[in-house]
Amino acid sequence: MPEHALDTASTNDNQTMPSNQVGSSIGDFSQSAETAQAAIVDQNPVEQLPNYADLYPPPPLNYQAVFTGSGKEYFKIWIVNLCLSLLSLGIYSAWAKVRRLQYFDRNTQLAGACFNFHGDPTTILRGRIIAAILLFLYHYVFGLSKGFALVFASLLFFGLPWMMRSALCFRLRNTSYRGLRFDFHGRLSTAYAIYLPIAIIFVLPALIAVLFPLSWFVALPGLLYLSWPWLHARMKYYQHNNFGFGQKKSTANISVHAFVWPYFVTFFYITLVSIFGGIIFALGVSIFLSSGTEADVGFSTGLVGIISSALIGLLVYSVLGPFLQTKIWNASWNHTQLDDIQFQSNLPVWGYTRLQTVNALLTICTLGLYRPFAVVRSYRFRLEHMLVIANADAFETARSNTNNENATAESSAEFFGFDLSW
Repeated sequence: MPEHALDTASTNDNQTMPSNQVGSSIGDFSQSAETAQAAIVDQNPVEQLPNYADLYPPPPLNYQAVFTGSGKEYFKIWIVNLCLSLLSLGIYSAWAKVRRLQYFDRNTQLAGACFNFHGDPTTILRGRIIAAILLFLYHYVFGLSKGFALVFASLLFFGLPWMMRSALCFRLRNTSYRGLRFDFHGRLSTAYAIYLPIAIIFVLPALIAVLFPLSWFVALPGLLYLSWPWLHARMKYYQHNNFGFGQKKSTANISVHAFVWPYFVTFFYITLVSIFGGIIFALGVSIFLSSGTEADVGFSTGLVGIISSALIGLLVYSVLGPFLQTKIWNASWNHTQLDDIQFQSNLPVWGYTRLQTVNALLTICTLGLYRPFAVVRSYRFRLEHMLVIANADAFETARSNTNNENATAESSAEFFGFDLSW
């Protein structure tokens, strides 16, 4: 090869760009292209599609509580509780109540989870001893002297609201669901506003009879009973508007009209039934007076009176009682909400009336042995007509302070707990 050719080749080799510079240039070009593309995207932004799961959340689900127990199982618990309570002169009744509540709560399922009861029988026994003492003083010692009557009435006026609120706290704070205990947030001042008029209604007539015997205005306090539907509505509002579950708190919108009308209808039919029973009693007495000796007339009159009273009592208990219970039950739960959890009760009047009538007749015919089966049937019937409307995650309430809340609820329920129910 000629030398100039070599020189030319050498010159061309010296003018060739190094490889690292070539890679740097390509990288700068790529970065410039990405920057330009990003600028184009910024100038023409693409609209993001909305999250339709947030715009259109899934509809709430209907949950129905299911009772998995049976009358046969509860009969075994009931008969043991009855025998031990009789043998212990009523002392074992507190432990019997705990066993009963645990059986019903642990066999009640809602959304795949069961309830539970954690109450201490000694707390229940303490409440029952105090209640028995108060009842004894009210019935047998209340009329001994005017001074004692005033002191005892004042004790009831100031103590009954506190005891009723403590009973609500004890019952709810010892009931759990999914490991969380219920709670009661009602104020003590509100409890006095609710329960003090009720205490006055039941205590004031007896107090006036002791202080002013044989006075014409002794019967006037009885007119206070006409305000019972209004007081009952306020009491239900206090109960349904102040319970909680975890971080959820209840609200209620219970109207007084929903209670006044059922009470008016019940009172009207009781009056008609009483008049009808009085007519039957008068006819029976007149028939026996027209034919029979004096001894036969006395025996027959007493028999007719007993039969008439029994029929009237059975009619009121099995027909008018369930009617009033159904109306109040539906009115209370249909207007109660636990944050995002709603309740719907459609307990039928005549269906529940038929059930209670059959339960009453079978209980009488079996001398009370059918009572546990009747309780189970009534409890299951109420659950079958009760719906809990909530989202799938509604029962997963906030658990940030669950352990502390459970410990606080448990300790307060045991220390300040006071149970009056039987």
